[in-house]
Amino acid sequence: MFNSFYGLSYNPFDKQQIHEKDHFVSNDFTEMIHRLNYLKEIRGIGVFTARPGMGKSYALRCFASSLNPSLYHMEYMCLSTISVADFYKQLCSILGVSEKGGKPAMFAAIREQITYLYKEKRQPLLLAIDEAQYLNTGILNDIKMLMNYGYDSVNYFTMILCGESHLNDTLRKPVPEALRQRPRHLSQSLFPPFGAALFCAVRTTQEQFSYLALSALLRDFEHGSLRFAVAYLVVHDHLDRLFKRYFFGR
Repeated sequence: MFNSFYGLSYNPFDKQQIHEKDHFVSNDFTEMIHRLNYLKEIRGIGVFTARPGMGKSYALRCFASSLNPSLYHMEYMCLSTISVADFYKQLCSILGVSEKGGKPAMFAAIREQITYLYKEKRQPLLLAIDEAQYLNTGILNDIKMLMNYGYDSVNYFTMILCGESHLNDTLRKPVPEALRQRPRHLSQSLFPPFGAALFCAVRTTQEQFSYLALSALLRDFEHGSLRFAVAYLVVHDHLDRLFKRYFFGR
């Protein structure tokens, strides 16, 4: 009902209707994509952290959709509240290798598959682990060993750890210190509370938005509630004037 009232083609507040092509190219979004593309080329470990609802997963989705599947093998994991054994089983399932024989056998099978993707198929693995702040130290230690190829002299795949800001606190602890020294990109606050937005630009030809409605929307932005204000509504000249008046007093 409100779509037709406001002249919208779809509901911009429903994440199921927001497609990668509709993302707003903010400075933070561009920066994260540039860093992911750099990691894609050099391989290694990258850490991206931000507050909840700031668009980390959406940026990963946009990055994944931009990859050429003939050149890269992208995989995504979001179940991070698991044991070390479950982590290996999940990784074996993702890579399509056997999970039989216990941890040593799974470790060898995973490394063999990663080597095959890199050397034979010429499709290096990019593994993104979302909600990485919940990973226990045992998994973090094993990630370091999974990255060890050729006496720790070469990187066969890219590991992307994405999570909330306290993931940085975990990596600063003495136990995962060796892992902390490995990331090629460590972004501790990639998205500031305002302006981080991976918003969808939605156009309407009707001047239905009041100054109070715009003010409420901007307050959501300022307090970092981007998950509840996913869209930056770009309306006719009327809204453009309100936006300038709100920020610049024009």
